[in-house]
Amino acid sequence: MASTTKYGTGNGTDPSETEPVDAISHQSSADEESPLIPNNGSLDTKPAQAIPLTGVWTIIAVLLLGEFISNADATLVIAAAGRISSQFNRLRDASWLSTGYTLGVCAAQPMYGKLADIFGRKPMLLIAYFFFAVGCIICGLGSQMWVVILGRAISGIGGAGTMTISSVIITDIVPKREVAAWRAYVNIAMTLGRSVGGPLGGFLIDTIGWRWLFLLQAPVVALAAFLVVLLLKVEQHRPPTTLKDVRTQLQRVDFLGTALLGGGIIALTGLADQGGKAFRWASWVTLALGGAGLLLIAGFVFVESYIAPEPIFNLRILRRSNVAISYLLSTCQVTAQLGIMFSIPLYFQVTQRASTTAAGVHLVPAVAGNAIGGLIAGLFIRKTGSYRTLLVLAGLIASVTYVLLYFRWNGHTGFWESLYIIPGGMGTGMASASAFIAMTAALAPGEVAMATAGYMLLLSFAMTAGVTSSNAVLGLEFQRQLRENLHGPGSETIIQRATADTNYIAHLEGRLREIVVSCYLSGLKHTYLVSLGCSLAAAFFGLFIRHHQL
Repeated sequence: MASTTKYGTGNGTDPSETEPVDAISHQSSADEESPLIPNNGSLDTKPAQAIPLTGVWTIIAVLLLGEFISNADATLVIAAAGRISSQFNRLRDASWLSTGYTLGVCAAQPMYGKLADIFGRKPMLLIAYFFFAVGCIICGLGSQMWVVILGRAISGIGGAGTMTISSVIITDIVPKREVAAWRAYVNIAMTLGRSVGGPLGGFLIDTIGWRWLFLLQAPVVALAAFLVVLLLKVEQHRPPTTLKDVRTQLQRVDFLGTALLGGGIIALTGLADQGGKAFRWASWVTLALGGAGLLLIAGFVFVESYIAPEPIFNLRILRRSNVAISYLLSTCQVTAQLGIMFSIPLYFQVTQRASTTAAGVHLVPAVAGNAIGGLIAGLFIRKTGSYRTLLVLAGLIASVTYVLLYFRWNGHTGFWESLYIIPGGMGTGMASASAFIAMTAALAPGEVAMATAGYMLLLSFAMTAGVTSSNAVLGLEFQRQLRENLHGPGSETIIQRATADTNYIAHLEGRLREIVVSCYLSGLKHTYLVSLGCSLAAAFFGLFIRHHQL
């Protein structure tokens, strides 16, 4: 029996003044098979005519290209970061190439949901592609490090829209029961992009140079934009055409709330990503960034609660059934998975002297698991309409990987043992497909775009948190183990070089190599425990998910 939880219409009204879920979700049997949001992109709750299956395939295929490019970009840059920063004699600033992109995502993502409701899905997706391509061109032509970092931030602004608008469009055109199955394909494209990016980036760097990593993306993004213009017909939304109309509509956008939220997340992301690298944790910079981030977030909460007439993110939506829990669950699961994706290549580089390309290939089983998990979740939800059980199982299945890695990856890992990462990918794929359904199941149509923007923002933050937390834990434990096991003349130099460069470890020989590798493995085991804790937390949160009839 469906829940009778009440919800609003996305216009800031109190939930108590609105209709119960049953009143809408049980209007007719046709409603269960109609798209979650009408195809005209408006906030009208009238059921829309479903798009034919061939049309859905065409639309989502177009969206997959953009998702693939934006996710491949992230690992392309990881492969190129050392080469780029070394060319500008700024090796210690290499991480800013990833951080700059993340900051651009965090600054822009909160606005895309609202702007898509005002100006339409298709125009905002094209704008996102434009920013992404411009950022890539700036990076490819940049003559100084700060110019390249600026280009990464601009690309991040575009990447934020690519992720958010694609997810919103899928919920627009696909019946609720089918959303998980179709999102599984999006998840596959995203994971494939991240996995292919590393090896491809290494190959391109060695053959034509790092600048072409960025410049070649621009025409591919242009192709994606052309396909959007040609094939993406999901709405008859009529955006404002006159300057007066544009101004009127822009007045509806909560720029103050956006600035406060973006600023707060930028400060906290910068702290998480650069703490212990660009500055010490115990320093005034940490205090300033942390304090500024918390103050800005508090200001955002105040503005959204008492000042903004149309909040960019209506905090009341967190009271809706499953929204806050889905946010927490997905954040924990993605943090766990990205942490392990960060540590796997390092494991094979250090223990088996694998090249960057070969180490990246070891991520493929996780990608396969991710695809399998997403497809299983989609088929299960399509057939049963249930998703709560999947969310609990997802965290437990993923935990199997982290337990196996802790006990079995001891430096001599063969082919079959390298497949232990499959359950981790499966769990994340299941959670990604199911949590989105749990979040949107009881939302009013006008709330979906806003909730999706918040969901994607947290996932972007979780990706950074996963890599950052694993990197911090690995570095601290590795250094502690080295200081316990290396003594005598020259030990401090060895410690400094070993913690700064995996290539140095690869060239060590004899007893010294055994000690250093053993210390590194100890650090990696601690990262597995971080991922295990996050995955179990995700399973725990799944127990509190409420079921709503799809």
